[in-house]
Amino acid sequence: MKNTKKIFSLLIISVLLFTACAAPNQKPNVTPKSSSAFEKGKVEQIKIIKDNASCRSGQGTSYPELTKLPKGKVYNVIGELGDWYVIQTDDGKVGTVNPSDAKPQVTTEKTTQRQLAQNAAKLTPNENEMLRLINGERTKRGLNPLKLDMSITEVARLKSQDMIDNNYFSHNSPTYGSPFDMMKDFGIKYLTAGENIAGNPSVRDAHKSLMNSEGHRKNILNPNFTHIGIGIKEGGKYGKIYTQMFVGR
Repeated sequence: MKNTKKIFSLLIISVLLFTACAAPNQKPNVTPKSSSAFEKGKVEQIKIIKDNASCRSGQGTSYPELTKLPKGKVYNVIGELGDWYVIQTDDGKVGTVNPSDAKPQVTTEKTTQRQLAQNAAKLTPNENEMLRLINGERTKRGLNPLKLDMSITEVARLKSQDMIDNNYFSHNSPTYGSPFDMMKDFGIKYLTAGENIAGNPSVRDAHKSLMNSEGHRKNILNPNFTHIGIGIKEGGKYGKIYTQMFVGR
């Protein structure tokens, strides 16, 4: 009987020791996370899209017309009154233009199809898969696929790595500030911009969680966005950190 009790006690001690040794190696149960952000950029130039568009003395069609503007002409925007653009005409007049008569312009180099293909080849397999999933969602809904921009991708990669290195999950970085400050600091020009971030060990699961969230889905399916950068880095408590940076030009 004494031997039986001794053996039973040794078994209990062994189990307790095994549990104590095994616990530090167990992975914590971390819930995947995601978040989205959106911003309108400053309009620097507009192109007149209406024949003989009016340049007026104030915000609204009730203000006197200063001059007519030719269709196709590009003007620098020196300010905004509400949603109306303030410009200076060739003859020195300063007036406003109805936003329905003009289209915002962004002066960037045009990317050829060959360059787009070369850019895609520079993505990691994870980044390539996410780009394919995003553009698949857009084309299913009749939207134009987003063009990959490697300059935006490099910024997105920096943001993902920064979240891992500094152990945070937020659009506002202690290193780079807001995603929009970051884009501007790295010379990314845009009319509209957005950012989705996620933490998830699986690319497909990360994509599903983003599509199941209204804010993230709006960024992915925004018809005004034209370009994207995707940065995926391995590490941190979520397994992988994802940054999607969207730009409309």
